[in-house]
Amino acid sequence: MKRAWVIAVAIAAASPASAASPERERPFLFGADVSALATYEAHGAVYRRHGAPGDALRILADEGINCFRLRLFVAPNHEGVVTNDLAYTLALAKRVKAAGAALLLDLHYSDTWADPGKQFKPAAWAGLSFDELEAKTRDYTRATLERFVAEGVAPDYVQLGNEITNGFLWPDGRVEFKEAADKSAWVRLGRLLRAAHAGLADAFPRGARPVSILQVENPGERERSLWFCREAIAARVPFDVIGMSYYPEWHGGIGELRGTLQAIAREFHRPVMVVETAYPWTKDEHWIGRPHLDWPLTPAGQARFMRDVLQIVRELPDGLGRGVFVWHPESILADDLTTWFGGSCAWFDRRGEVLPAAGFARASAP
Repeated sequence: MKRAWVIAVAIAAASPASAASPERERPFLFGADVSALATYEAHGAVYRRHGAPGDALRILADEGINCFRLRLFVAPNHEGVVTNDLAYTLALAKRVKAAGAALLLDLHYSDTWADPGKQFKPAAWAGLSFDELEAKTRDYTRATLERFVAEGVAPDYVQLGNEITNGFLWPDGRVEFKEAADKSAWVRLGRLLRAAHAGLADAFPRGARPVSILQVENPGERERSLWFCREAIAARVPFDVIGMSYYPEWHGGIGELRGTLQAIAREFHRPVMVVETAYPWTKDEHWIGRPHLDWPLTPAGQARFMRDVLQIVRELPDGLGRGVFVWHPESILADDLTTWFGGSCAWFDRRGEVLPAAGFARASAP
């Protein structure tokens, strides 16, 4: 897992993945996005297994997690958990590799959170013309990945944009499903995404490249998800894997996830992953009256949720399901730090003890 495998990006852009594709030979990914881990540790968070304090990465690796996802902001303000600048992320990447796990690098192309509701252009890029922005996207991607290579932590997987169903680098790269007739929007987004992928290729001029993941975010809107993937292919955007987010309260019940992932796998015949998901292990005021909480809000219910999501991915046609990642499992209560939903979606309890959901890989082995 510490090496990068050969992926023919140009071939993947032009045709579906084949049974002989190197991607099909990779291990199934049991993943976790631990981007805020070092910040939580700096605020006093302690993680335990069988009562003994330890490195959360090694605890999770011992539970069966074989890949960690790290986000990267361009110039974050370092408030709260918006700390993921290049130096911070490189340091955490070195810990990932030392734990013997694969690395998925998630470039946000923003100084802060990027998702379907916001894709803020980096402040330093605000005055660029479109041609300059296209060039900057390529140069930033190349320089960033070259730095990871130079530091000995080349990522095994790369997301070029986070939850980009509405595009990225707004307003230049914004697209809208409700405005699908506006083909000029996809011309612009296609140029920016191709520039990002060109930067990826520039950083790996000889030999193996990381697997590239195209992330869409809403299995509850199947036609919108299919539309985005169709348009990306039509725009000649190179990508190897289709990634999906799944949070039940926002994206619907487990049936919506199953139906959308199956439709994506059948139509595009490319590997599919759930690259973000989470479910609470305990009650919090946030969850009062929320829909699709179809599993108990208990440690056992959280573990059952993870196993159910995993089963759906594993059962995708032609073996195209390739991985499941939980988001923010390190988010336990810590001093002077706002914790996501009060720590109710973490994989560690109030004492910092690892929860059963972290072992979903072992518990769900075929």
